[in-house]
Amino acid sequence: MLATVRQTVAARFPGILGKRVLVAASGGADSTALALALKELGGQIALAHVHHGIRGKSADADARFVRALAKKLGVPFYFGRCDVPAEARRTGESLEMAARRLRRGFLVATARREKIRYIAAGHTADDQAETVLMRIVRGTSVTGLAGIPYAWPQGSLRFIRPLRDATRAQVVAYLQSRRQTWREDESNVDAFALRNRVRHEILPLLEKRLNPAVRQALLRLADIAAAEDEVMSALAQKAPRGAREPLALRRRRALAELYRRHQSPAKVGFAAVENVFHCAEKPQTFFPLCGKKPQLFSIVWKNPKNFFHCVEKKGHFFHTVEIPEIGLHLQIRPGRGFSRRRNETCLSAAAVAGRDLVFRSWRPGDRMKPLGMSGSKKLSDIFTDLKIPREKRNSWMVIECGGEIAALAGWRVARAMAVPAPDAAAIRIAIRRVRPGQDRMPRRRSS
Repeated sequence: MLATVRQTVAARFPGILGKRVLVAASGGADSTALALALKELGGQIALAHVHHGIRGKSADADARFVRALAKKLGVPFYFGRCDVPAEARRTGESLEMAARRLRRGFLVATARREKIRYIAAGHTADDQAETVLMRIVRGTSVTGLAGIPYAWPQGSLRFIRPLRDATRAQVVAYLQSRRQTWREDESNVDAFALRNRVRHEILPLLEKRLNPAVRQALLRLADIAAAEDEVMSALAQKAPRGAREPLALRRRRALAELYRRHQSPAKVGFAAVENVFHCAEKPQTFFPLCGKKPQLFSIVWKNPKNFFHCVEKKGHFFHTVEIPEIGLHLQIRPGRGFSRRRNETCLSAAAVAGRDLVFRSWRPGDRMKPLGMSGSKKLSDIFTDLKIPREKRNSWMVIECGGEIAALAGWRVARAMAVPAPDAAAIRIAIRRVRPGQDRMPRRRSS
């Protein structure tokens, strides 16, 4: 296995052994082998472990094991604890999704704090084969067939997978040759999880009944798809845009934009790309990008369909953006002072100061600091005070600026974003939903 990792590192991550690497260490065979291999190859590593608050004493033992491993290797150890069940209940996510998100957040925060650019995860060739098969069954694109990438960016950081070419059998043999133990997570044999069913039932059945080399076939398919995916992405960037542009290139541009926004290919599926060209009945989240220079106005919905739509607008910073497919009219224009119109929200131009404005629907747990209050308040409580029924709350737009809630459109404005005086410069935002056949939002009259 060590020779395989050495080849992968040399081909995919040249120079990585001379840089500090944060290893995501669960205590399992894969991450333990990854830590030992990078250390043996002369890498400068540190171990990071997250206690998810799920498996009780077993999870405590995992943390102790990783801490002892770091001490044995003589490398730094970083420990994080979170309450995944509570977070899953709060957000409505599955335990797996909540754990993955919190774990990644801890890894990123630790790497940035310690000024470590690379974060290594212990995914193997077997993980790659399982992923490709799962995506085939669920339905996917060429990008999905490429499976798990060797590396992907996270802002200034970079996640890497040095074990991607090593099999699970090689990992176990390597650990046994070093007389190194590891921890077994009992959840890895839980038949309820799809990956476990693929690993323990479906792939062995395919190997027995159809093709003994099915794993190698899936890996070969992933390599071919990754190479073709790279070529298609390059063509999409260079090819001229036009009405007669091939659908494949249009899909590719939409995919690239979704990747850019989500920062993770795992969050973007084939359905997301297909929905670029179809309407979503209930848009959940959309992001018009505003700036002092003419930009692309992009509208993104984070609903189960991950609908994406974009409209190019040129000219002045202040626009009327019309999305007829969903009957949305968004008007952003300069002004002075306050507004008494229910569908119009005024923000301080000085407070916005050229930053992006984010328009989205309400999310559970949202809080803002309303004008007239000294503290903060949950939007759910504001909805209750306004006697807005639960079934209608998603129809009210939340406006963000600088990562904080600036306003509940038409109802409340944050203290820091409020227009300070009747004659102060303001940004007036009018949001209106129009049924098909209705007239559009009236244009601003010229003075």
